[in-house]
Amino acid sequence: MTDAWTSAGATHPTELLRQRRMALLLVRLPGKTRVWLFWLREPGQKWLRLPAGSLLVAGGLLSFLPVLGLWMLPLGVALLAEDFVLCRKVCAHMLDWMIRRKPHWLGIEPDETEEDAYLRILPHIPPHHRMGRREQADT
Repeated sequence: MTDAWTSAGATHPTELLRQRRMALLLVRLPGKTRVWLFWLREPGQKWLRLPAGSLLVAGGLLSFLPVLGLWMLPLGVALLAEDFVLCRKVCAHMLDWMIRRKPHWLGIEPDETEEDAYLRILPHIPPHHRMGRREQADT
């Protein structure tokens, strides 16, 4: 069974790793926000993801203004990464930095590997967002 992520190019090892790390990050968010962001990252939501990601990046660049914040910039880049190679590379670098410096941001415990953390959160990931052959076979 081919899912939307496989057809979107998630078969490349680097892309697979980025998708798994994004899942680790998203699962740490509150329930409604997590569901909304998983939905927004689906391939069919491009019409909404592009303006939302662009507005978040603009808001992050204007973080010196009240209400807007720097937190908007990486979230916008992560959304735009689903559609643009340059943003995908920036997002992958951000996630690499998090894995090396702040693994707890992704919910990785000090005594577990990234793979173990991903397997732990697997039940919280919508089935069509799971990465890898084993997860696709389970759906």
